[in-house]
Order: sequence, then structure tokens, then C-alpha cells
Amino acid sequence: MPVPARRVSSSHGRRRRSHDALKMTQVSTCPKCKEPALPHRACTNCGTYRGRQVLSVAQATETLIEKSKVKAEPKAKKTTKKKASAEETPKN
Repeated sequence: MPVPARRVSSSHGRRRRSHDALKMTQVSTCPKCKEPALPHRACTNCGTYRGRQVLSVAQATETLIEKSKVKAEPKAKKTTKKKASAEETPKN
């Protein structure tokens, strides 16, 4: 198995990791309803994209509700059944 010839210096490692920082999501405003909206996506409030109606408002709210339900559902824990030993079983 190959071994590195020499250790990577701390400054080199930091320079490599300089692009790993998280960036804030850019939020623009919808030109029709002036609500915050993600760029290059249909507005979830009015359903328009680039001046055209592409989603019905009811459909947009339904998809948001479905996504929030999926995130809010707790994950089911797996239960394991223990086998009853001879000492725990009642004797007749």
C-alpha cells in the first residue's frame, strides 16, 4: 500500500478546504407577487415563472404540504423481539 512521501502542511490542507464553506441560498423576489422565491424556480406563492403561469396555486400549496409532512414524520424504530428463555416462561 503506498504511503505519502511527506505530510501535507497545514496551510496546504487549509487552502484545499477553502472551498468547503457553506454558502447562503440566494433568494430573489417574485416580480408578480413580490414574495421571496428561489431563482430559476416557479414561485410557490402565485405559481408563475418568467411571467407565465406554470403552476396552479392549489397544486403549489399541495406539494409544499406533502413535503412538510414527509419531513415531519418521525422515523419508525425497529423493534426486536426477545426470545423467551426457559427461566422466564411460566411452568405449569
